[in-house]
Amino acid sequence: MQLPPAPGVFAGREAALAELDGALSSARARWGEGGPRVWVIDGMGGIGKTALAVRWAHRARDRFPDGVLFSDLAGHGSAGAPREPGEVLDGFLRALGTDTGLIPPGVADRSALLRTLLAERRVLLVLDNAAAPAQVRPLLPGAPGCVVLVTSRTRMAGLVVRDGARRVTLDPLPEEQAVELLRRTLGPERVDADPAAARELVRRCGRLPLALLVAAERALSRPGLTLTRVNEELRSDRTRLHVLAAAADGDSALRVVFSWSYRALAPEPAGRSACWPCTRGRR
Repeated sequence: MQLPPAPGVFAGREAALAELDGALSSARARWGEGGPRVWVIDGMGGIGKTALAVRWAHRARDRFPDGVLFSDLAGHGSAGAPREPGEVLDGFLRALGTDTGLIPPGVADRSALLRTLLAERRVLLVLDNAAAPAQVRPLLPGAPGCVVLVTSRTRMAGLVVRDGARRVTLDPLPEEQAVELLRRTLGPERVDADPAAARELVRRCGRLPLALLVAAERALSRPGLTLTRVNEELRSDRTRLHVLAAAADGDSALRVVFSWSYRALAPEPAGRSACWPCTRGRR
């Protein structure tokens, strides 16, 4: 049971959760035939892909009596290059009880061994933060009783075309759900005391869950700071990401999160995006 803790604060995403619940119905209908059900959650950085995946996996884990495997594939992050499939396979095989000396050296053989071990099992695999289909494909089981949940900033078209994956694309939260996220983070009294300021804060954060949580933490750390004052700090396009970065650590800072997506762009679209604050240190 390798799942990280469920998100401490979560709001909305009922439609996406219902779609993922459909993965269970599909898997039950096909247990004993076909291959695993593969679902891809895609969307921009900070949109809440990992939070949704982990939230749903905790809801569904009792349906997988043989366990849950989880790996951060580091497709977009500050820790360096994306993780190699062979490294992830090694961890999965060890988690499933394979003796170290029996783990093959090659990726293809490790992948085949994983499929063998999962052939008669019902396991959920959560592959978070994937860079490309080629990073995911060796990790796919062959068993119809397994479900695979992939999160990525890319659309993973190759998994859809070749592996029959279904896609759930996340957009920014609707305004009411974004306000509810603030209420659950800051407390209803503080938000309901100035609903207009709460709605403005939601809009200034682009209805992105990560931006909202960072802004809320800024308000929580300074009890005398009103939502109106937080909005004043965020009104300048030149300083907004700087303010949000100041309230977060490392990988949670908005400038850092956006920069990972920028660095993954090809040269031409990256050039068109060079006005981003996260890429120039200005604006």
